[in-house]
Amino acid sequence: MEDWIDENGNSDTMSNYNYLVSSVRQAGDMLKNEQQNHQNFRSMVFEWMNDREHGDDWNAWIKEKEDAVQKQQAEEVSVQEETESSEETVETPDEEKE
Repeated sequence: MEDWIDENGNSDTMSNYNYLVSSVRQAGDMLKNEQQNHQNFRSMVFEWMNDREHGDDWNAWIKEKEDAVQKQQAEEVSVQEETESSEETVETPDEEKE
């Protein structure tokens, strides 16, 4: 970098480069802080739930949601299979004349 400065001088390009590098660092720091805040909040919520014995309610709710997703996926597959099988049995007008 020092060679580049020697060749080009301390121009606007270098200032822009420094700005971009510092912006990326700042964004990384902000992301890291937000991830830590999220993890702290999540831990506090689960601690609160366990203290009030809501853990079983939570687990039952999660199981209910997972079962609903699996059921929906199974229904989507069966509809697709029905569509494919009905396409195979459809006769064209030429076949009906024979």
